[in-house]
Amino acid sequence: MNLTSLIGKSTRGAALVALVALAACNKQPVGPTGPDPYSEFNYTDLATVRGLYSGADAAVPTNTKRVRATVISNYKNEAAGNYRIQDESGRGINLFLGTSFTDTAKLRLGSLVDVNINGGVVSKFNGDMQIKNLDATAFSKVDSNRTVTPRVTTVRQVIDSLQVWASTVVKLENVTVSLGSTNSAGQNYNVTDATGTIVTFVRSSSGITIPAGNAVSFTGYVSIFESSTTGIITPQIIIRTLADVVPGGPGANGNGFTLGTSPLTFDFNGIGNGQLPAGVSVRTGARADTIGANVNFNSATATSLWKTFTAGFKNYASATGLSEGTDSSTQVTATNRALGVRQTGTIPSGGDPGAAFVFLIANTTGKNNLKMDFNLQSLDTAANVNRATTWIVDYALGDNPTTFTPVPAVTGSMVTGNHVFSNNAISVTFPAPVNNQGQKVWVRIATLTPSTGTQNRGTAAIDDVKFTWN
Repeated sequence: MNLTSLIGKSTRGAALVALVALAACNKQPVGPTGPDPYSEFNYTDLATVRGLYSGADAAVPTNTKRVRATVISNYKNEAAGNYRIQDESGRGINLFLGTSFTDTAKLRLGSLVDVNINGGVVSKFNGDMQIKNLDATAFSKVDSNRTVTPRVTTVRQVIDSLQVWASTVVKLENVTVSLGSTNSAGQNYNVTDATGTIVTFVRSSSGITIPAGNAVSFTGYVSIFESSTTGIITPQIIIRTLADVVPGGPGANGNGFTLGTSPLTFDFNGIGNGQLPAGVSVRTGARADTIGANVNFNSATATSLWKTFTAGFKNYASATGLSEGTDSSTQVTATNRALGVRQTGTIPSGGDPGAAFVFLIANTTGKNNLKMDFNLQSLDTAANVNRATTWIVDYALGDNPTTFTPVPAVTGSMVTGNHVFSNNAISVTFPAPVNNQGQKVWVRIATLTPSTGTQNRGTAAIDDVKFTWN
């Protein structure tokens, strides 16, 4: 069998399999539709094209069928000669046509085009896959003003799916945009949602200036930049027009919880559904000048045992009512739950230091003498858990604070680990600056210094967090 028949016939089955797999994983409409009936038998899908690359430049086989796709980039906000396309399979790729290419009319944002990729070469440039060595005769315009429905996702999912989603349109919701670094070509911005931060680069030639602050949604295509000198990969989402950014909303951190009637208690018994209470988050990379990055937690009780060494925040059985020798089955079925963490030494993701349980209060307007009580639990008594972790309580004010202040008035032991089983009652009295604030108030139970000792780190948890005020 020659390569011509391979591309012409066998990829039909592969394309069908790919489409079925994509449909099973993501039922959102993510590809363009054309004015004439589309059949995978008449075109080569971009998943097949991307599959030609296996670590080295790959020539497109002779007589490969054309590609039909929609242009999802704005050439004014791309490097010269680069055009992003996405097809009906939901996959995308960059077309590099050379810096002297000027026939932009066929490849404007929203154009549905047929592309003869014969003679092209599939390669990678700065980590992003592309087809190069095509000229202006390779394109025929089928339609204009086509829309690709974006995949609604999160920063974390984009990073985890970087190569699969490269050169496809995604939409983030409830983000906060802040200024990043600048260079001679344009401005970097940091786009943060509840799961992490990603970069967007806006070229000076685009005429776009993104307003800093909260955005209800942020739409663009996934791009990759890999440094040729350091090898560091920077995931990006590139916007096309300013309309891709819809200002407003609560931002990455949400609005927090309100102080209605005192007391307000969080018992964490319902976190088995995979959701933390509104205004509560778990983070790593916390410092005195940084809130920390949102991370997911493991809600499954079967894999959240006190002596399980897998790192991360988890849904543990509370120490309240249980003893040091409680068996695994009792832990799994316990209805009294606690929110906890197993630290590792990987910085910052391992949380040693930098693990934080975070509570966001919408405001303290009309509220005074704010106090917090909670149980700090040390759960792992294995003989090789010889490291001790010291926790603090601190606070900050505003939407995205850069200064956290430790609370001095804390009673109770704030140390966990060192193969000790304990359930310490902690009482916190907040200072006057927290009172009657019309802005957000952040409260963290955090470890900002490295653990001490040798060998393994233990499991720590919090439970029955209660806020009171008058």
